Amino acid sequence: MRSRTRTVARLGIVALVVAPVASGAGRAAAQGAKQSADSVVQGAKEIGKGVEDTAKGIGETVVTGAKEVGQRAQSAGKELDPQGQKLHDSAKTFGESIWGSMKAFGRSVRTFFTGQ
Repeated sequence: MRSRTRTVARLGIVALVVAPVASGAGRAAAQGAKQSADSVVQGAKEIGKGVEDTAKGIGETVVTGAKEVGQRAQSAGKELDPQGQKLHDSAKTFGESIWGSMKAFGRSVRTFFTGQ
């Protein structure tokens, strides 16, 4: 019986020693899981920030490209007609020809009615 009592006593001592260690390990595992979850959340936030920064960069690139295309088109137009002079001259000539035609028509109507 003595050996059985000793065995039970030893098991009790082992249980008293192992229980705190096991609960500490359980706490450590729980803390490790929480840290892992926090790490995943933080990583997801960083990925979201990276996606946002990438989208902003793409938008800025598109805007800058559009501005540059507009400037190039404007400078190309100036090279072709530096002051818009050709367009002005064409419009002026067209207007003068219409005005001349109206005057000629007015004279012919006057001549028709007055005979002069």
